Amino acid sequence: MSWEAESRRVRQVQQRLDAKLTAYSQLASDAASSSSPFGAAPSVAVDMNSGATSSTPDPGSLEAEIQALLMQYAESQAELSTFLNDPALPPTQTQLHTIQRHRELLMELERDFFRTKTNLLHALSRKQLLGHVKEDINAYRAQHASETQAYLDERERLDRSQRMMDETLDQAFATQSDFRAQRAQLQNTLQRMTHAAAQIPGLNSIITLITRRRRRDTVILAVLIGVCVVILLLVGTRR
Repeated sequence: MSWEAESRRVRQVQQRLDAKLTAYSQLASDAASSSSPFGAAPSVAVDMNSGATSSTPDPGSLEAEIQALLMQYAESQAELSTFLNDPALPPTQTQLHTIQRHRELLMELERDFFRTKTNLLHALSRKQLLGHVKEDINAYRAQHASETQAYLDERERLDRSQRMMDETLDQAFATQSDFRAQRAQLQNTLQRMTHAAAQIPGLNSIITLITRRRRRDTVILAVLIGVCVVILLLVGTRR
């Protein structure tokens, strides 16, 4: 294999490793920022061969892939360095720079990987602790839910009773106000009648006289009707 072919293979391994480390870093960032337990929201990773994105909630498999790529990257660099050991073809400055650059990249990628792994472990530990705290809170709430609900139901019944008492008192006050208004109206009418009778002398005697005449007319009319009925009966019996 030539230098160019081996160099292309090393760059391909480097690109796949960069993609995996990017996905792993995103996984750690999601785990640190998400409030739900790990695995509820799947993270995004990049396929090693095709470069397509896929859903992977398991950081262990991604770590294994990154470690395998780091080893492959180191082995590819070692194979690339063998081209510099040929005494018949001394290495050029470009080749030396390429080898040095790949070694520096390998160290940087390893450092980034271990730093991200540490951050991910801290995030997962924190999530586990928060999950335990949440479970304790839910258990406490479930334990005291029935007692709290009983207090709330009793409070609701007291509120309904209070509202009914307020409505009854409002109706009683309204009825009392109506009675007072009617009483005042009757007193006013009586005062007007008394005042009118006092202003017209002899009004009571006139009213009494009219009443007596009506009674007399009623008696006369009744007697007349009775006589007519008797006459009709007598006439009817004679026939």
